[in-house]
Parts: sequence; C-alpha cells; structure tokens
Amino acid sequence: MTIEQALGDALDETIHALAILNLDALQAIERRLTTLAQSGPVADGIGGDFILAKKRVLELVLHHSESNLNALRRLYGRNTRDLWEP
Repeated sequence: MTIEQALGDALDETIHALAILNLDALQAIERRLTTLAQSGPVADGIGGDFILAKKRVLELVLHHSESNLNALRRLYGRNTRDLWEP
C-alpha cells in the first residue's frame, strides 16, 4: 500500500468516525498514522490531488462539526436548570 492510499483511507475513515462521533475509531486512526509517520514510507508522488481533495472534505466536516458543537453548547447552557421543578 502506498502512502497516498494509506492517507486516503485514513481520511475517509476519519470523516466517517467524525460523522458518527466514534472516539475509539479516531484514536485507532491516530495510532495507525503515528506508526505510518514513524516508519517513513516513500511517497511516489501520485495521488496528491486525491489526498488534497479528501483533506478539503475533512476540513469541511470539521468546520461544520465545530458549528454544531457550538450550537449544542449554547442549547445545553440554556437548559441546565430543571424545568420540572415546582
């Protein structure tokens, strides 16, 4: 597997894990990419556009996730009191 394939797969998996909020999967991806970075595989230069396109998708997902998280924090902050109290 080339480094481009590994990065592409990791980006796809990251996007999916973020979409379903799967922290365990994100941590596994992080460990795998740390190992990949330490092993120092040689890139063949093919697929750079492919990786950049996936990177842009991930950036969009992260941007929208940040907006959603901020909205949830605001909503949670408003509803912290017990609405059922007499």
